[in-house]
Amino acid sequence: MIEIDGSYGEGGGQILRTSIALSAVTGQDVHIANIRANRPKPGLAPSHITSIEAVARICDAEGDNLFAGSKDVVFRPRQLTGGDFEFDVGTAGSISMIIQSCLLPAVLSKARIMLTVKGGTDVRWSPPIDFMRLIHLQMLAKFGPVCHLDIESRGFYPEGGGAVELEVSPVSRLAPISLDDRGKVEGITGIAFAQNLPEHVVTRMKHSALKRLIGQPDVRIDSQLSKGPSTGAGIVLAAECSGTVLAASALGERGVKAETLGEGCADDLLETMRSGATVDENMLDQIIPYMALAGPGCVVLAEEMTGHAETNLWVTERFLGKRFSVSKIGALVELRTI
Repeated sequence: MIEIDGSYGEGGGQILRTSIALSAVTGQDVHIANIRANRPKPGLAPSHITSIEAVARICDAEGDNLFAGSKDVVFRPRQLTGGDFEFDVGTAGSISMIIQSCLLPAVLSKARIMLTVKGGTDVRWSPPIDFMRLIHLQMLAKFGPVCHLDIESRGFYPEGGGAVELEVSPVSRLAPISLDDRGKVEGITGIAFAQNLPEHVVTRMKHSALKRLIGQPDVRIDSQLSKGPSTGAGIVLAAECSGTVLAASALGERGVKAETLGEGCADDLLETMRSGATVDENMLDQIIPYMALAGPGCVVLAEEMTGHAETNLWVTERFLGKRFSVSKIGALVELRTI
């Protein structure tokens, strides 16, 4: 049984999600102790329990101590299976976090998987659902799996009400990827969205981002206005390069102008583009388990090794052994599988 200290490194839910996903893929039982021990509300939150239960359905696993506040979990996987699954995170719990938990076992399952997940599509401390659609799944396709995500409805804090469908066509093994050069910027796509808010909110986010992106090739930002049980707004941008895809996002907050969101999102994207990195900060930690399973020859360039990335690397190597070398390449950090 693999032993994981849930308080290691950044000590948050990412350790839990990665551990459960790798347990499902490798077939190794895992014991996770000290879960979120140093957080203001230690132990499992309801969204963490949903993540564990979701992965358990995909690999027919058994789990011990799955209750709110639990700091000690045992997960015993069986065989990965295909099929249709539906999960409800409750109110505005993060849909993206559930998808992140399920994706690794789903792409290596025995048959097609269809996930329907309800909860929050765009919430704080979580990648917006359009990040998953525009960047995460596009990067994953470089390893071989084909995934298709439909946003049925959006959900914001606190009411939620979002719903997403994700179809995963698995592969028998992941192909190595080499992202050692960002390449030429071929275009920038994105979406500015708002729910239960005036149309001018979307227009102002979009136009302020477009002004910042003057001079960039083929910039296309879609607008989306919707009605639903929850209220919110945001913007996600993706730079499509010949060697990779980079992203930035901003989520609306009370008292923050729409122009500030659009400008800030565009500025963040431009900064990442100028750095020469081939993965952005949000994608770096997520790509690590896929690189490890794909084997030697994978390489990515990042602006820095974030706390989340260092923690995910540690967890991944607890399951798979030494798989990575980390070195400085000029101002960037190179992460390579060995």
